[in-house]
Formats: sequence, C-alpha cells, structure tokens
Amino acid sequence: MANIDYNLVLSNNQAHAATSTNSSAKYIGSGRAYNPLLIDVKLTTPFATNKIDSIKVQTATDEAFTTPVDLCQFFVGSGVSQTKANTLMQLMVPYEHLDYIRLQYISASAPTGGKVFASLNKDVKIG
Repeated sequence: MANIDYNLVLSNNQAHAATSTNSSAKYIGSGRAYNPLLIDVKLTTPFATNKIDSIKVQTATDEAFTTPVDLCQFFVGSGVSQTKANTLMQLMVPYEHLDYIRLQYISASAPTGGKVFASLNKDVKIG
C-alpha cells in the first residue's frame, strides 16, 4: 500500500454526477520532470448508472485554471468494470507541464452513485 501525502490528493471520494467534473488543483511546479509523479485514479464507490468515459490531465499557470491546457486524455477501456471499486487509470505526469495539475472526469451521460479517489504519488505500483 502506498503512503499518500494528503497535499497531493486530487479527489478524495469525490462524487462524479455530471458529464464533466474537475478534481482539485495541485501545485507541482513548472518544468520538466526528472523523476515524475504518478497519477493514480480509483473508483471507490461504484456507479449505479453510466460511467466515466475518459479522464483528462490538465495543467495551468494558476490554481483557478484560467487558461487550462490539456496534457493528455485517457480513455477508460470497456473491460474496466465501473460497477465495483476498481482502478481506472495509472500514469506518469506528462514530462512538460505548468505549475498546477488537475484531472477532468468526462462522461457521455451523467452517472449516478460513483465516487473517485485520485492522487499524485511516487510510491504507486503500476499494474
């Protein structure tokens, strides 16, 4: 089990009940990552209806995300069950980024019942 710094938690059992929901923004500093952080996204409470279709990793120069920049978009595979607690995504923070990072959870139709936990971490076991 990873030791997670609360200052690096993007979503703490955050409800996702819309077509688009943003996580909190975290300051990680701009530049190029020599030893990048990992992003770990887990579904802690399953969805009763619908699901998360994709997750965008966004960056910005300010915490308010006045001008967000999409770094990448991860599409959750159809084989990933969202009717039970499950890992939805694990990836490294993209190499070049601005000062702040956040996630955007995207659904074609607003889901019900689901909650997400997401964090930035150095100790996540990928796989």
